[in-house]
Amino acid sequence: MNLIKAIPIAFLFASSAALSAEYEEPPVLSALESVPDVPLSTEIYRIEEQVPTDGFMATYRIETPFGLFSASGPGVLQARLTEIRALAALDHIQGDQQFIDAAEDTAGETFENLRQFAKQPKETLKGVPEGIGRFFKRTGRSAKTGLQKLGDVREGNLPGVDPESVSNLPGGSVDQPVGPEGSFTENVARASGDVAVNILGFDKQRRRLAKELGVDPYTTNQLLAKRLDEVTWAAFAGGLGVNVLTSLVPGGLILSSSSRLSDWVWDTAPGDLRVQVGETLLSIGVPRDQVDRFLSHSYYTLSMQAVVADSLQSLEGVQGRADTLPLILSVGSEGQARFLVQTLDMLRTYHVTNAPLTQLQIQGSVIGVDGKGSPIVMAPVDYLSWNETLDAFASNLVISGDTSVSLYVSGDISNSARESLIAQNWVVEVPGFITPDAYPLR
Repeated sequence: MNLIKAIPIAFLFASSAALSAEYEEPPVLSALESVPDVPLSTEIYRIEEQVPTDGFMATYRIETPFGLFSASGPGVLQARLTEIRALAALDHIQGDQQFIDAAEDTAGETFENLRQFAKQPKETLKGVPEGIGRFFKRTGRSAKTGLQKLGDVREGNLPGVDPESVSNLPGGSVDQPVGPEGSFTENVARASGDVAVNILGFDKQRRRLAKELGVDPYTTNQLLAKRLDEVTWAAFAGGLGVNVLTSLVPGGLILSSSSRLSDWVWDTAPGDLRVQVGETLLSIGVPRDQVDRFLSHSYYTLSMQAVVADSLQSLEGVQGRADTLPLILSVGSEGQARFLVQTLDMLRTYHVTNAPLTQLQIQGSVIGVDGKGSPIVMAPVDYLSWNETLDAFASNLVISGDTSVSLYVSGDISNSARESLIAQNWVVEVPGFITPDAYPLR
């Protein structure tokens, strides 16, 4: 459905002429002010002070001995810093003589015997722009099928990796570290629930190591995934346990890290977790074909899928839960997938801790409706500025009766955006009052 379909053309032009001059240029934030509780410089990283924004998200740039990383989206900076600590910890492990001896003993052992599992026909994926502004447009319910996992492994098309983006950048997408592309073995290890990995028992060790390091076992950080793969394989084939590995790491590099679903993701075999996610979605009325497409979608890692299933299940009694799947399936980037995952996560928090929702609606994004018929809009963004897309979304949101819209922003919001929304009868709640707490795992 066109966002402005019901608006007379003359009114549209008048509105644009009146408001265009009032839109603000997305600011460049100060890292020192925007993340005051995070050290900007340590022995293993340095966060650049200037943080550009795009009207919705901020992009932090992080210099490390392992390369240049970027982080965009709620919670992603903290997750990246945990990943950087994990890389430093893996460095210590790989430099220890006990590990070196085990690695040398298994140097001839590779994943060659897994290649038989990755002989699927070539499949391609054409992505759409990363920007989450599309969710503030009336995009309709178009659905795209995801890639099948084994085909993804063979072609290197995995959750969060746009083949065209990877080919055009020196190491990955905007959320990826700059560095070499993933190896075949890394790709196998990252393929959610791939049968080959489970047969070897490799995956269990890898998830245990990821848990000790406090990182997502299904991380889309290509460099970390590769290093987890390498260290786990040498330890697994060489007879070193995870406890031995972590004993080689200085204590300051291993931090406790948890989110609402982290234990479920870390402790459950991927095959079992996929089954549980699928059964949960079927139980709320999602058609089986949509469940199958979701479980094989290129941009939803198994961690994301678990959050979606848990959030929808927790929205018990809310109408329209199953109707969210076509929009969920339509994403074309990891950033868009994360936005919807976190939107559902925030709606679940509101429903459980604030007041029960009665319905979910698809109006560009997923919108909650409370018992009074008032829309509840969740914005899992870093910094919300007043821009044309937000203006159009606010102006054309379908509202039943004489009610106001409540907006919850996980990060911050500019004064201009706040005042403009209030002028349209929106209630802008305290920024950060509701935030995503299940993804990313951190």
